Amino acid sequence: MTTKLFIDSDNTVTLNCPQCSKSRVVDASRYMDRDRTVRIQAKCSCGHSYPVTLERRQQHRKPVLLRGTFTFDPPHGMSAPCRGSMTVVNISRNGVRLRFNTMPDFRIGDLINVEFMLDDTRQTLINRDVLVQNIAPPFAGVKFYRRHHLDNVIGFYLFS
Repeated sequence: MTTKLFIDSDNTVTLNCPQCSKSRVVDASRYMDRDRTVRIQAKCSCGHSYPVTLERRQQHRKPVLLRGTFTFDPPHGMSAPCRGSMTVVNISRNGVRLRFNTMPDFRIGDLINVEFMLDDTRQTLINRDVLVQNIAPPFAGVKFYRRHHLDNVIGFYLFS
């Protein structure tokens, strides 16, 4: 079984041997510029080797399938406002990854509004403005725009 570890802000990661429970901190800065998932084989001083996936993200992402809608009002009247359906495929404290049936005509840095319902017991409605961070059709990664009272609800949801 592969262990997923988050790289700390100082570009280090703490490896914990599943065999003997020894831990050691290692420098992970050489992996920070890689575009893909980093998988390494860690070796403990006890001789045990184990697979590790290094996660460069700052926040835990929860995989989900939450249907919702988006609204995009292009700046300066470049084109007509559009509204459509989308699916949230993962969520973190900082933002969400969206999948679109029909890719809207927005760009990195554009502000859009997303609305979806969490699958928690309260069926919490999330209606947030988000900034487009990356686009890889049919997906877009977006970051929540400004702090919001729902940030605590999303934080709790992530670990439920």
